[in-house]
Amino acid sequence: MTPFPRNRLLNVVYRTLPVVLALTLLVPVDSAQAAETAETILIRQALDKDRTGRRRGDAELALSAYDEERFVVYDGGGSIDARGWSVLHGSRDAAALALEADLAAHRYDIKREVIFMGVWKNKAFVTTVDSGAVIDGATGARSPYSDRRLWTFRKLDEKWLATGAIVALGDTADGPASGKVEANDVASAVQAHAAEWSDDSHSGVVGGFTEDAVIVDSYFSTNPALWLIVFSDREEFDEWLDDRLKNVGYSIESTVLHAVSSGDEAVAVTRQRITATYASGEAKLVEDRYNTWLLTRSGGSWLVDWAWWKTKPYDNASEATSPR
Repeated sequence: MTPFPRNRLLNVVYRTLPVVLALTLLVPVDSAQAAETAETILIRQALDKDRTGRRRGDAELALSAYDEERFVVYDGGGSIDARGWSVLHGSRDAAALALEADLAAHRYDIKREVIFMGVWKNKAFVTTVDSGAVIDGATGARSPYSDRRLWTFRKLDEKWLATGAIVALGDTADGPASGKVEANDVASAVQAHAAEWSDDSHSGVVGGFTEDAVIVDSYFSTNPALWLIVFSDREEFDEWLDDRLKNVGYSIESTVLHAVSSGDEAVAVTRQRITATYASGEAKLVEDRYNTWLLTRSGGSWLVDWAWWKTKPYDNASEATSPR
């Protein structure tokens, strides 16, 4: 069951007309906002297992909401700008050890507000705000607690499980973070990905993603309610790209602003200028954008697992722009 159905008529229009209204690497679709569904209820239940486990000091209950095959925790650094993000725990096992140690020393008297859910097929992202108090297990002292999070989910065997969480996420009023390029191999990987687009290499572009890769259009906004999952896995992206590259050629100038890694997980941010040339005419369209990438290392290569295209620009000197 798809909780946020796309507008079928618009999909037909966009797939049959070669001329686009604006330069984009994505097929435009409707906003993913709808009433509560069976899928969103299941996601809320998973989030409540995590919250209740923290309240009760039950690590096993909290961990039951996490995907056993893949769960990564990222540190948002108090910023919505991904140039402030880093990898905190690169696996479910590492996250479990940290959680068990934390709950041995603290208890969380918290409530959780689900701010927004974006769902498409078997993938979802969710934003939450936790508030309340953290209680010291030794002294009983209470301290105020607040945490904004961005969660990623996938549906597996009829269960929605968290695959990642960006903790200590800032709000939309937070300013720019200072990016750093510490992982040169990650920087090389995202640059190579841009080159595959410029080389018109279908297999090269697709090969840079994991099988479960999710691509989100951020629409140049820090407001997740405006974000939309446009591809829920590599196969869906592959099918779209097959038609796209027959009609549009791309040239991408890319600069890596942020690239950090820990073990087999990484975060990167790029600033790109994309020039699209359409086979139906001589016109070239240009767009400047920021992209945020969450990558994992597989078989020695860095592959994109989640991507946010057209993320909010912060640099006044090099802001992404609307299509020209």
